[in-house]
Amino acid sequence: MPTEIELKLRFPPQFITTIKELPLLKDFCITAPVEQDIFSIYFDTPDFILRNHRIALRTRKIGNQWLQTIKSNGTAQIGLHCHQEWEFPITTEKPELDRIKDQDLKIFFSDKKLRDSLQPVFTTDFHRTIYLLEPSEKFRLEFCLDTGRIIANNRTALICEVELELKAGNSQQLMEFGRMLQAVCSFQLIPENASKAIRGFDLLAE
Repeated sequence: MPTEIELKLRFPPQFITTIKELPLLKDFCITAPVEQDIFSIYFDTPDFILRNHRIALRTRKIGNQWLQTIKSNGTAQIGLHCHQEWEFPITTEKPELDRIKDQDLKIFFSDKKLRDSLQPVFTTDFHRTIYLLEPSEKFRLEFCLDTGRIIANNRTALICEVELELKAGNSQQLMEFGRMLQAVCSFQLIPENASKAIRGFDLLAE
């Protein structure tokens, strides 16, 4: 079962350049940084059936490629997020639910009424800089710097956060790296328990 583990930390927007110039990024980076412009569309029914079942469905455009992502059974504590994730390429911005392989999700999305009522509910539009880091042997993570916005019902919320996604190792090493990162920053990195999806739904409710 695919599980994603990541630590989310938000920070004041005036420190974006400061973060990019941190020596630890140069010390631990094992590939050249990657720049991406990312546009995502989140889907749900008018009565938010997906959100009520703790399922997030989005389509995301990176360059010329669309991806479909489904996340479920998520937990978040002190900024550490753990959830199941299924992601694969699709041809347009519309979800391709017939391609779902997970049996429980196939059953959930087999309901015709639910399928027919799915609609875009909010979007995110942000720039991501990705650093692949290897701070120690058998410990690897993606350091993602995200800056942009969430848009819902003509309201916007700022995205300004670091996502540390575990690629090899364990969650304790990820938390220790987060503490090390905080120690070398002259400003506060605040653990963020709310995902972009949760923040989008909160924005809808305002």
